[in-house]
Amino acid sequence: RITRREAGQLKVGKVIEDIKNKAERELWERAWTQFQRAWHIAWPHIERHECLEIPGLFRDIKVDRETSMLFCILDQENEGICPLALTQWLTQRHNELAQLLSSTLNRGSRTELDRADEGHRQSPAVSSRLLSQHDIIKYGEDDLMHFLQSRCVTYATGGSLHFDLRQLEQQLRREMSRPEITMELRGFQWLGENFGQSDLKQVIPQKDLPEDVMKRIRSELKLPSLANACLQRVQMASSFIQKSGSSTGENAGNTLFQEYLEQVLQEAPTSIPSQVARAEVRLWHLTAFERLLKQVVNQDPMDGVDPAYKMELPEDIAQQLEAVRKELPNQLAEVLASFAEYQLRSTYISRDSNMIDTLRAFDDICDDVAAMNAVEEHLPAGILMQHWAATYQLLKGKPAAAANAAAAAGAGGPRRVSRWWTWRWRSGAGSRRGGPQTSWSR
Repeated sequence: RITRREAGQLKVGKVIEDIKNKAERELWERAWTQFQRAWHIAWPHIERHECLEIPGLFRDIKVDRETSMLFCILDQENEGICPLALTQWLTQRHNELAQLLSSTLNRGSRTELDRADEGHRQSPAVSSRLLSQHDIIKYGEDDLMHFLQSRCVTYATGGSLHFDLRQLEQQLRREMSRPEITMELRGFQWLGENFGQSDLKQVIPQKDLPEDVMKRIRSELKLPSLANACLQRVQMASSFIQKSGSSTGENAGNTLFQEYLEQVLQEAPTSIPSQVARAEVRLWHLTAFERLLKQVVNQDPMDGVDPAYKMELPEDIAQQLEAVRKELPNQLAEVLASFAEYQLRSTYISRDSNMIDTLRAFDDICDDVAAMNAVEEHLPAGILMQHWAATYQLLKGKPAAAANAAAAAGAGGPRRVSRWWTWRWRSGAGSRRGGPQTSWSR
C-alpha cells in the first residue's frame, strides 16, 4: 500500500533496483522493458482517453527509468490516465485485428454474438485477468521476412523468383488468429483514499443469509482471528467485483463465493475457514456475510476466556502497570488477545502462576528478543494468570478501574476444566532469568 504522494516521489529505476530477489528483479526488468517499448511505439498515436483529451504536458512524456511511478499505475485521474489509455488503445488494436482475422476465417467475432442465424463459429474472448502469451499477437517484420525467405521463395525457370503468397497468407492467419481481449482491470487503491466505487448491490443484487446458516457459520467462526481472515477475502472479492464488473449477469449472484475465490482470485480451496460458508455463501450473500463477520471480529477477545483468568488487578499493581504501559512493546496486547482466544478457554494453566512464565513460552513474543527484554524489565512481577483479561484491557488504554470492571464482567460463571492439555518441557531452553522454559501441547 502506498499513497499517491509517495508514488510521485518514487522513480521506476529505484523501485526495480530495490527488489532484493534476483529472479524477481529480472522478471520486473523484462516487464519494464516491454512496457517502455509499447509506450514509445503507441503513445504518439494516442490523443484521448474516452471523452478526455490527453493534455499536451502528458503527450510529450517519454518514459524512462527516471519516470515517476505515477505514470506506471493505472488510474482514472491525473498521471494514471496515461497507462490506462495506453493499455486500452493496445487492446483495441488487438481486437480490431482479431475481428479482421475472424471474418476472413469465416468465424464470427465477439460483436456478432447476436447473429445466430449466420452460423459462424465463435472464438471466445479471453479476460485480461487470464491473459497469457499464447493469447496475444506477437509477430514482427523480422518474423515475416524470415518465413518469406525460407518458405515462400523459389527460383523458377530462367532464374526468376516465384513468391508463394498463399502460403504466406496462411502463415499470417495462423500467427495472428487470437481471441479478442475483454479488459477487466482492478482499480488501484491508494492508501488514504476511498475507492470511489458503486455499492456491491448495484453490481450484484444482495440477499440475506438464512438464519440457520448464520448460526452454523457462527459456530465454526467463533474466534475473531478466523473471522478476520475470512473478512479480508470477502472485502477483496467485493472490491474486485465492483471495480471490474466481471461478475455482472443474471445468474452471477448464484455463484458460490468459494468457487469465485478459486476460479477468479486463485485462492486455495480452503481459503474460507468454515465448511458451512464454503457450501452456502454465494455472491449475493456477500454483504450479509461481511456484516456477520464484522460482528465476530469486533467482539472482545476476552469474552470467551475462562472466568478464572478474569480477576481484578490489585490497585497497587494496576497503578504500576499503568505507569510502565508505554515502556512495554506494542504487540504485547495482541499477544495476550491471541493467546487468550486459543488457550484460555479452559483452566489447564494455574490461575496463580506468574504471567511472565507463560509469556516466556509463547513464541510470538519470545522470538522477538528486544520485545521480550522490555517485558522482562517492565512488567510488574505481581501479575498472575488470573489477571490476564484485566492486564489486556489496561494495555488497550482503559483506565485501571474500567479495565478491572471489563475483566470482571462475566467472571462468575462456571469454570470449564480440560483434561486434554498437558505440560511439556521445552528441552534445552532456558528463561532469561534462569530455569527451564515451559510450553504446552494437546
